[in-house]
Amino acid sequence: MNEIPPVPVALQPGATGPGDAWLLPRLQMQFRAVSDPIGAPVAKLGGQPVWLQEPTWPLSRPLNAPMMFVGQFPVPGDPPRLAYLFVSDDDNGLAESFDPEAGENALLVQPGGRIPPFVEVTATATGPCLWRRGATWNDKVPVELAVDFTPLDSLAETVLDAEIARQEAERGGGTPHPPDSDEAPGGPLPPYSYLGGKVHLWQPSLDVEASWRFLFQLDGGEGHEPDDPYTLNFGGGSGYAFLSEDRREGRFFWDCV
Repeated sequence: MNEIPPVPVALQPGATGPGDAWLLPRLQMQFRAVSDPIGAPVAKLGGQPVWLQEPTWPLSRPLNAPMMFVGQFPVPGDPPRLAYLFVSDDDNGLAESFDPEAGENALLVQPGGRIPPFVEVTATATGPCLWRRGATWNDKVPVELAVDFTPLDSLAETVLDAEIARQEAERGGGTPHPPDSDEAPGGPLPPYSYLGGKVHLWQPSLDVEASWRFLFQLDGGEGHEPDDPYTLNFGGGSGYAFLSEDRREGRFFWDCV
């Protein structure tokens, strides 16, 4: 089996729920176009999965069709693993991929992972992959992007932590404090695609079982602007990946404003 390169984050033993920072530090995802297919067990979006065991391609439960491969992400800890994200690609926008257990998305772990009971799989190794829009709205151009993990700059970290603190206060029934002058963003929004740290949600509730731990979040996108690297219909919001405490089973959902 190919060796999975380590990611410079550490498991936090004091994390007790999905809202805690289970992995630190928080690392921003930066996407980089590649000229050749990525065949190594590294973080990437699009292309085809680099399986570490026998292929287990998930099927959309209502459509009985292969889901779209979104990407693969390292699972820190020992032994190192990969988490493979799949989402139903529904042209009509009816797939309930926002629901973590509707059978319209899957976060599968290899090696030694468990396939969730609501996910059906086939032994096919390749299938539909992440895409962006081409010359017209309906053109689907497959993409493959390397994912680099980098620290956030200090201002982005401050703004993001302030937003998360306000969300936590709202979930706890308190009154979110207004942003201080040094918290207010004076430029671009902080990155919302990252691994580790605390989760940043668009809705105040975090409806995830207490046994799950936050792994990463990924911004959606329309995929038609020149600087849009991919198309992912998250309603203009973000998708969220969580793992079981033993790092062998995954859950994914998305929410938006």
